[in-house]
Amino acid sequence: MLQEQVPCVEGELSLREVQLASLAILKRIDAICRAEGIRYWVMYGTLIGAIRHHGFIPWDDDLDIAMPRPDYERFLAYFAEHSDELRPLVALRGDGSPTLPFLITRVSDTTYRMVGEYGDEVPDLGAFVDVYPMDGAGDTLEGARKHKVECMKASHKYLQAGDFSYNNRENGALKRTFKKIHSTMLGDASKWANRVVEMSKKLSFDESTFVACLEWDWALEEIYPSKLFSKVDDVTFEDMKVSVPVGYDEILTADYGDYMQLPPEPERVGHHFYAIVRR
Repeated sequence: MLQEQVPCVEGELSLREVQLASLAILKRIDAICRAEGIRYWVMYGTLIGAIRHHGFIPWDDDLDIAMPRPDYERFLAYFAEHSDELRPLVALRGDGSPTLPFLITRVSDTTYRMVGEYGDEVPDLGAFVDVYPMDGAGDTLEGARKHKVECMKASHKYLQAGDFSYNNRENGALKRTFKKIHSTMLGDASKWANRVVEMSKKLSFDESTFVACLEWDWALEEIYPSKLFSKVDDVTFEDMKVSVPVGYDEILTADYGDYMQLPPEPERVGHHFYAIVRR
């Protein structure tokens, strides 16, 4: 999968080696969360993998987890306080810097280096696990959708203000010039990053009827009843146990339809465009 999407890179890890490197990160995250009482659960394709394959989707190349906002902030604080002992792991988060155009946290193992995608501009990116914050979205579905739309608009402003190099790779000189003018008019990207975070945190995760990833999720339909996350179960994922939300079936059905059915063979490919190598 990886080899089909980027030019051949000397020393490139195989897909299975990338999966195992990411799995090692997840094991460390899981140990921290269980020791510190931090809630988390696997999400998106990783949740499908846990339920359908009891491990990675065979062609998938990354891992996604999510945390309620209070736990997410405790997790980031833990990384900040224990940065030396956690190395080679680092927690990378977009904050308006000119090279990292996302607002979620990416826990990266700097034993490895990413070639392609963001890795060409962010030296600490290697094998990784993505960590998504989940926030309260409101007590009615209509209100939750309205709130998410407002957060999505602010996220777009963040991307436009940042004028990130990664998002300009396919653009010609004229379009880059117009985007640069627009980004200058919008002002500092970190201002918009802070605005997105503050908007996302407006409502309590634990007191809302509906919840969503508001900082960095562009699918309006991905708004969930909070009761689906009220408890977690442990399920087998490769050679470890991971937390899944008690309402995983309703979550996956809403997001993917018949998630237990394998997609057509041409669609069994990953969605990233990078290679991972050892430093």
